[in-house]
Amino acid sequence: MGKIYLIRHGETDSNLGHKFQGQMDLPLNATGLAQARQMAAYMADKKIDAIYSSSMLRAKMTTAVLAQSRGMAYRSMDLLKEISFGDWEGLEYAEITARWPKEMEAFLHRPAEWEPPHGETFAAAQERCRLAFEQIFAEQGHDKNIAIVSHGGIIRLQLCLALGIPLNNLWRLSVYNVSVSTLSNWQGNLCVDTMNVADFLQRSVEAHVI
Repeated sequence: MGKIYLIRHGETDSNLGHKFQGQMDLPLNATGLAQARQMAAYMADKKIDAIYSSSMLRAKMTTAVLAQSRGMAYRSMDLLKEISFGDWEGLEYAEITARWPKEMEAFLHRPAEWEPPHGETFAAAQERCRLAFEQIFAEQGHDKNIAIVSHGGIIRLQLCLALGIPLNNLWRLSVYNVSVSTLSNWQGNLCVDTMNVADFLQRSVEAHVI
C-alpha cells in the first residue's frame, strides 16, 4: 500500500488579494516561501519515493523547497496545472460578480454547471486529474509513497474523485496554502486518510482558502 500526499502551493500575491489566478504563472511571495519551508519540515519524517509537481511556477517553487530538503529530484506535469478561469483570471470576486453575475452564481452554487468565459469547466479539469493519477501510477506503481504538489482547485477535484463527491459539492472542501491531504493507495483504490492539514504553519502565517 502506498501513500499519496496532495500538497497545495504556498501563498502568492494574488492569493493575498483574493484574485483568481488560474493559469496565470505567478511566483510565491515571501510568505509563500516561508510556508513551503514549514511544509517541508512537517514532511521531513514521512517516507517519500517520488515527487511530482504542477508545471506552474508557484507549484514548482513550493516543490523545489520540498525536493531540496530531501535531496530528491521532482517531475513537472502539465496535467496538474490549475484550472483555467479564462477571462476571470487576474480579477477580484467583486469585479467578476458585477460583470458576470449569472456565471458567478453558478460557480459558487452549481460548479458542475459552470462554464467560464474562454476557460475550462470543472469536469474537464477533473479529467486531467484522473489522467494525471493514471500516469503517475503507471510510472510508480501502487505501493510507492508519492508527493504531488499542485493547486487548490486541482486538489479539490482529486479529493472529489477519491471520495466520489459530486462536483456541485466541490466548495465544501477547504484546501489551504501548503496544506497536506493524505490518501492511501490500495492497488488503485484511493482512501482519504486526512484532508487539509496545515496546523504546522506558524500562527503568524495565514493559510488562504482561495
